[in-house]
Amino acid sequence: MRKMRDTFKELFSYGDLLVNLALSELKLRYRGSALGFLWTVLNPLFFLLILAAVFSLIIRFQVENYTIFLFSGLVSWLMIQQTVIIATASVVNNQHLIRKVFIPKLVFPLSSVLARYVDHAALFVILIIFMGIYKAPIRASLVVVPYILLLHFVFSLGLSLLLAVAYVRLRDVQQIVAVVFQALFYATPILYPLDVLPENFQAVIRWNPIYYFVESLRWPVYRGAFPPNSILIAATGLAAAALVLGYVLFVRNEKAFVFHLS
Repeated sequence: MRKMRDTFKELFSYGDLLVNLALSELKLRYRGSALGFLWTVLNPLFFLLILAAVFSLIIRFQVENYTIFLFSGLVSWLMIQQTVIIATASVVNNQHLIRKVFIPKLVFPLSSVLARYVDHAALFVILIIFMGIYKAPIRASLVVVPYILLLHFVFSLGLSLLLAVAYVRLRDVQQIVAVVFQALFYATPILYPLDVLPENFQAVIRWNPIYYFVESLRWPVYRGAFPPNSILIAATGLAAAALVLGYVLFVRNEKAFVFHLS
């Protein structure tokens, strides 16, 4: 734990670089685009509207206020999925800097995750607006949302550290991660409530770690209630475990990165 604390102190001393890398990633992502940053909101909105039309009008899920049910789950999912897929390549994408100057390698996945969460902040604002439009309950339970978003951030960072190490050694990792997330999307109760499944399937779904993050956000946003302790404790434990494992693996391998970059 002392080494982790020292590492984050070192990262703090590179705060300006961290911010500049995150801003640079944001600028590069939207450079040459007419709508620029708006695509951060428009892409998920189009996806949401298509899913809402299919599952509420055609398949006809009997879920009250289905749009907010779906959107709250989708925002949680995108926070993790989009962040991890992009941050997986963060070390390799910055190999030109790694070869030239000494920089704590942890700066690269952290700046990539920070950049994505700037995008996600805009998406969450749209979710709040939708809550007003569709008259979702605005209650005191919303005070827990900042903590839940922090858990999303920590979990995403932990997974990104783990996968960034793997990607340095095997460049197929990013594609594999994308396919795994695509499969997990349907194994996570985003489109459907968990209780529509048979009990034995519900038990399988609960082994999916992303389930706990989706549900932790959905409780205050959609149901207007604090998440059950079991959900919140599980999400907290998963986020902490991902960060510690990701950090340990990353630090143990970072000195060898330069031998695998080309």
